[in-house]
Amino acid sequence: MLQAQYTNREFLFTDAGLEAVFEVFDNLHDAASEGQLQEVTALDNRELVGWLRELVFTAQETISEIEKCNARAARSEPILRIVK
Repeated sequence: MLQAQYTNREFLFTDAGLEAVFEVFDNLHDAASEGQLQEVTALDNRELVGWLRELVFTAQETISEIEKCNARAARSEPILRIVK
């Protein structure tokens, strides 16, 4: 299994990097669908589900933070109107 230890902001998130993360989860999904999780992880189902829930929570929180920042930025941008 992929093991990496990164401290905050040591890793640059690119399309390729996020695609690699997606591939890991897609392969995990395939193994779960085929009843072959034991071939791709040493974690028991309870541990694996716990990790997946943590990852999903963190991803959802990240989306919320991005959307909040976008909304704040949109409110602070001046609106140009053409007046005749």
